[in-house]
Amino acid sequence: MDILGLPRTTAGWASAAIANLAPALDELKALQLGKRSLVIGWGLPPSLLNYVSGCGATFIDVEVHPLRFARHLHLGVRTNSKRIATIFSRIAVRDDIFRNAAIGMKALFSRRGDNALFSPDARVGVFVGQTDVDLALVSNGRLVRPGDVIERVAALAASVDVLAIKPHPCQPGTELLDDLFKKVPNSTMVDNNIYAMLCAENISFFSGISSGALTEAEYFGQCAERVVEQDRNNPALLPSDCSGWFPVGSEVASLRVMEDVLGRSYLPAFLIPKGRYAEAVSTGDPSAIDHALGMRWGLQLDAEGLRSVPRVALDEEVYFGSVGPYATALSAGWHAPEPWGVWSAGESASLLLLLDVATLPAAGKVQVVLSGLLYRPAGSAAVALSARINGKNCHIVQSDDSMMSISCNFEVKELQAKPLLLINISTEGAHRPCDVADSTDGRRLGLGLHSLKAGILDDSRDEDGADESDASLKLQTAAVRC
Repeated sequence: MDILGLPRTTAGWASAAIANLAPALDELKALQLGKRSLVIGWGLPPSLLNYVSGCGATFIDVEVHPLRFARHLHLGVRTNSKRIATIFSRIAVRDDIFRNAAIGMKALFSRRGDNALFSPDARVGVFVGQTDVDLALVSNGRLVRPGDVIERVAALAASVDVLAIKPHPCQPGTELLDDLFKKVPNSTMVDNNIYAMLCAENISFFSGISSGALTEAEYFGQCAERVVEQDRNNPALLPSDCSGWFPVGSEVASLRVMEDVLGRSYLPAFLIPKGRYAEAVSTGDPSAIDHALGMRWGLQLDAEGLRSVPRVALDEEVYFGSVGPYATALSAGWHAPEPWGVWSAGESASLLLLLDVATLPAAGKVQVVLSGLLYRPAGSAAVALSARINGKNCHIVQSDDSMMSISCNFEVKELQAKPLLLINISTEGAHRPCDVADSTDGRRLGLGLHSLKAGILDDSRDEDGADESDASLKLQTAAVRC
């Protein structure tokens, strides 16, 4: 990295993925690569693939294959050797295996829940998050972040009612996605199973920087929008003789296959007996790759299905406690509901409800009011609360005891055209009780959401929000304990 003039950071690593390695030839000569060399590497970047190929050596590049909804994981392999590519083609997992698995997945989730995300009537787009460091995120030698593609994603989001942002399950926190969440007005965070979402029938598109879920989407009949071209699969950056990816099982490491991979003789494809690798495939352990990687991500056979969001009538009091039916309205960013209500868990939290348009008048204005409690013990630092409903900033009234009334007004025609109530709440500087109070509770608590009500706006009320009297909330009688 020093010889290439690149910093020893993730940014330098990303630049090295497509760098010209010529300045480091003296260092690389120690590898003594030549025509009799075989390099097997995990996730080799284009720069190394080009260097190995330029030395006349053969490479096999290996990764976990992105189609992960079959019963077991598979490896993806590619090579610059026509002979080895022929061998891989003979043991490659047939495409119909994956297509049949996708059909089975749809049947599985259709039995476990609804066939729609949020509501069958809602047009939904999905943005799939990734981990913070991934070779798949490198484009033009730069590590691309969600914040770098906000304009492109916002343009896609404008074509749907809701953009569901799905964080990667292995990425701690949502910091990488928070900026996208804040700047796309009709976005919401979700934590639904990705395959349950791929089976939904009301998804207009799946988007992402370069997530493997975009490759999987085609098998579920979904439209995929990859917002950047990743360097590792850009033909212009790869050796001209590099093959495509072959999905293979553990039989790739069998004695028969490796004998042919390492053999020096060349047999044209039509001379290789069709059943040459049949025994290796039939006797291989299909779970070997799952065990070798020490974890099984992707498919989760015990995952829950989708649930449509609750429908709310005008003037109906909606409570978010664990004993009521409306906890299913909560998307990502919440702790487990309690009898009195629910605490937001981090900086961002979302919920989604469907307003029953049959109860709406022909004209007028509707006011949506949220009631809750901001967690801020005496002597603790200030907590900044903001909220928006359907992209509109809310009016917030706070009483002396941290009781909150959050309101937003809508024309009836707006809600008749789009009856979804997409509510995004942001709490900056939220505290943990164990840090600021006499408590062992290590949860980070923001807004304690109690209830919601949508009603016809009285002309005597403030047009911008609720009366000051609305700050006297029913939550005052709730037993809120930390």
